[in-house]
Amino acid sequence: MRTPVRVFAALATAVAVGVAVMAHDRQMGAEWAVSREQIADAQAYGKPGVEIAPGRMVVEPLPSEEAGRLPLKWVLLGLAAGGAVLAGTGRRRPR
Repeated sequence: MRTPVRVFAALATAVAVGVAVMAHDRQMGAEWAVSREQIADAQAYGKPGVEIAPGRMVVEPLPSEEAGRLPLKWVLLGLAAGGAVLAGTGRRRPR
């Protein structure tokens, strides 16, 4: 396969995988330890907020400890997928 096509395929794969992992994490709510929906559900049952520890209530959304590392995860997984495509589409060497 020609080099420009290989590079384009690798870049397209890297972007697609990075965006897909980001969308999955956002859909699962990975960036929040306590989300707005959880607080709204607790308030609908008459509680002031979500209890995260005995006697400790949260009434505002609480970010996850891993929220700052999520963009790094998306980039690294995209780069790994792009690298795999780039390596996999290379020319075969005769033995």
